[in-house]
Amino acid sequence: MLTFLKLIRWPNVLMTIVAQVVVYQALIEPSGLLLAMETWELVLLILSTALLTASGNVINDIQDIAVDKINKPDKVIVGKKMTYKSAFSIYMALTITAVVMGFIVANAIDKPILASVFIIVSFTLYSYATTLKSILLVGNILISLLVGLSVLIVGVFEFYPIAEMHSPAQLAAVMKPILYFSFGAFLINLYREWIKDCEDVNGDRLGGRNSMALVLGRQRAARLTSVLIMLTVVVMGYLAVVYFAADQVTLLYWIFLLMAPLSIVGIQLWAADSPAKFHKLSLIMKITMLLGVLFMFFYQADSFSDF
Repeated sequence: MLTFLKLIRWPNVLMTIVAQVVVYQALIEPSGLLLAMETWELVLLILSTALLTASGNVINDIQDIAVDKINKPDKVIVGKKMTYKSAFSIYMALTITAVVMGFIVANAIDKPILASVFIIVSFTLYSYATTLKSILLVGNILISLLVGLSVLIVGVFEFYPIAEMHSPAQLAAVMKPILYFSFGAFLINLYREWIKDCEDVNGDRLGGRNSMALVLGRQRAARLTSVLIMLTVVVMGYLAVVYFAADQVTLLYWIFLLMAPLSIVGIQLWAADSPAKFHKLSLIMKITMLLGVLFMFFYQADSFSDF
């Protein structure tokens, strides 16, 4: 069981579940609007997304056997603790189960077209692991878009089937903040992807991949990422002053639990020069993403009313 949990990268799967539960509990349910899904359908949607996340992690590990032997030899599972055949069987079982669950949910809410989301995502995850992650920037952006989609999808399934029963203003009041948080998840994950590329530069080079760290050099790529993160922090500072100044608790959370860790990563990236340092910064980014998800509980409906 422990090997299986490591194979699916259970912290990432748990993060997906937490993000969707928080979106529902913090933004959707308090809206008081009529919702399309019953509880069992919501649970099935969350499980389907979690299983797709797990299947993506499994196929990624299967395709990364040679690279992982260089980048993280102590964490290799496929071919060491589990056979390739067993790992691929797990991948297929997870993918098929996730797509079937998604199909059930889509038909239960009378929008069978939404079942295509799960098919497209599963195909995209396979393509990412086998081909797209080797293409400069494409893999980073694609996987970050899927992370953002995992935040957005609950809102889509709750409101798209019954959109005509709400006014545009009502839908915007709920979907706008979900979109903001989805974009935030995309951005933080993208920065983290670039940091991980700096960490894994040796294995990626031998694996024939084309990352920003290989094209620009690890130091230049790290410093470019640092600049982009610090620019993001500046924008966040502006948002803090304009939108959160009146709420001290929200302001302190925004500054010390979101802006501060991003600033630390941005500053330390400038001088990072070893896989261990990049790994630490990648971990900070993951924790920051979790804190960003939990920030939804501090969100006030009128916080971004002028956005």
